[in-house]
Amino acid sequence: MKSTNQLMARLPKIGVTRSFSFSNPKAAAAIVVFASFIGMVLGPGITNSYGVFEEEYENRFSNKDTGKGALSPAIAIASVHVSVNYLFTTIAGALCERIGMGLTTFIGGVMLGVGSFAAGFCTEVWQLVLTQGVLAGAGVGTIFIVVSTIPTSWFSKNQGFLIGVVHSGSGVGGLMLAPLTRFLINKYTLMGALKIMGVFLAIGITLVSLGMATKPEELVDQEEEENIDRISTNDSVSEHKVSTLAKKRMSVRSFGVRDVHSTGGVLRSQEFWYLNIAVMLAEAAFYVVLFFLPVYAIGLGLTSEQGALIAGVANGATIVGRITIGYIADLSGNINMFFITHLLVTLSCFFLWFPAKSFMIMMVFACTFGLFAGSLTPMVPLCSVTLFGQNGLANNVGLLGIGMVLTTSAAPVVARVFYEKLGQNGAGYGTVALFCGGIYFLATLSIFALRMCVSRKPWAKI
Repeated sequence: MKSTNQLMARLPKIGVTRSFSFSNPKAAAAIVVFASFIGMVLGPGITNSYGVFEEEYENRFSNKDTGKGALSPAIAIASVHVSVNYLFTTIAGALCERIGMGLTTFIGGVMLGVGSFAAGFCTEVWQLVLTQGVLAGAGVGTIFIVVSTIPTSWFSKNQGFLIGVVHSGSGVGGLMLAPLTRFLINKYTLMGALKIMGVFLAIGITLVSLGMATKPEELVDQEEEENIDRISTNDSVSEHKVSTLAKKRMSVRSFGVRDVHSTGGVLRSQEFWYLNIAVMLAEAAFYVVLFFLPVYAIGLGLTSEQGALIAGVANGATIVGRITIGYIADLSGNINMFFITHLLVTLSCFFLWFPAKSFMIMMVFACTFGLFAGSLTPMVPLCSVTLFGQNGLANNVGLLGIGMVLTTSAAPVVARVFYEKLGQNGAGYGTVALFCGGIYFLATLSIFALRMCVSRKPWAKI
């Protein structure tokens, strides 16, 4: 981490203060939110549609490059893609502080586009690992850290709802890009589809980067002055109370409830480590469930079409969940909602998924899981704002990426071992469900510890 920060310190500080000069701040804010949503559709959305490529890679490379018990080439490419994705959230988070949001997004778009386009010329698995795995994965992680955090700088109210809308774009992208990719493969072959998608993604993210701008400081100061004026017009509020409320509001907006001013301060806070443990565990379990739902359904005797439908419903439910949970978080508190949703996910793994023996129960679990577990990605920046404020948000969220590299790589492998060693008699399916439930239980305990660390008052809006 120290070496990364030293590298970032050597870069020139350009574009950090870039912002829109619109006379109407609401129009500028709307552009930022829309651009962030499209960035989610094109960036993380392409990762969510990887299943289309997975099928093609299995057909092309399985018999050639793998033997019995060997790691699937499609899984190898996907694993590297996801791991590098999370690694680059940390690097890009620091980069945002040095060169600005727009240029960081543009760099991510170039990496994603070039990686996808270059994959269209690959004939070996290792080449695809380097292009679609490393380069495209780095691009997605770079794009994600910007579009997932920048909207909060424009809004002091309804942040949960707006962040939920933006993050729903990754689910929308999965639903849109998967059939588009399939159409391109059928019409232009796999290699042609990769080249077309590379150009499409590069152009799309370049346009998105034009809308990535932080809120001008003068607008922030103006809002603070207006709030102070509104408070001071109340005769029952003393001048000292006005000053105290103004300072408290500005401190929380800038530095969060813990008033942390630096990366070192964030890393030294126990709140960060509670949040980090919860996120790295919950994210790992989330991917295990999504990867295994179709296989799990087939193992229960359902058809492959039913398995695909269950996985599709789970992905679709994340879209609704991210918007709905984000709205409720505005009313009840970000950390409170983070705890409640993951408690419900834990219970659904133990009491819906594990005993499931029918298509209907699996569909109920898919809806429940997608609705609540899908809220993880918008909850991360929202909880970070609550804890550490708006200042340095991209960097603070990026710091969480290192732990996720480890858990998202290891958890699917462990689950695969459970499935393959115990799956022949059906026990492996239940073991995977219990494994995911156990991970979510540990994540929920960490969120509860975070909540108690911030405030022990049960009804406090945190």
